[in-house]
Amino acid sequence: MLDRNYSRASAHYRSLALASQTESANPHALVAMLYDELLLCIDVLTLRAGKVSALGDDEQAHRVRSIILALRAGLDFEQGSDLAHRLDGLYDALASEFEEQLASPDPLRFGELRAGVQSLASAWSAIADR
Repeated sequence: MLDRNYSRASAHYRSLALASQTESANPHALVAMLYDELLLCIDVLTLRAGKVSALGDDEQAHRVRSIILALRAGLDFEQGSDLAHRLDGLYDALASEFEEQLASPDPLRFGELRAGVQSLASAWSAIADR
């Protein structure tokens, strides 16, 4: 088992690394980082899905909701009107599907949800790497 001080120190260093990444990232890289975090949260929820009857109050569920809100808040409907509207619809569908999964968790369906998010994450990562 990990020492409590080690865990705190590790969390602190991860926080510093993340702060450093976000300060120097372009907007596309920030979106890619949100997707990476979203995938991690889905992974945790997938592991928990087979063990509980509902996940709506899980900390990771709250994080996913926040990430989806952040993705939607970052849409620019003036400059990227058609794409922004499509992404908004996609994020709306993602939020709905996610809430269904939280109410009745199924690891296989979480896996399908993750696969869809992974394809979006890959696209954003490719844009961010340009």
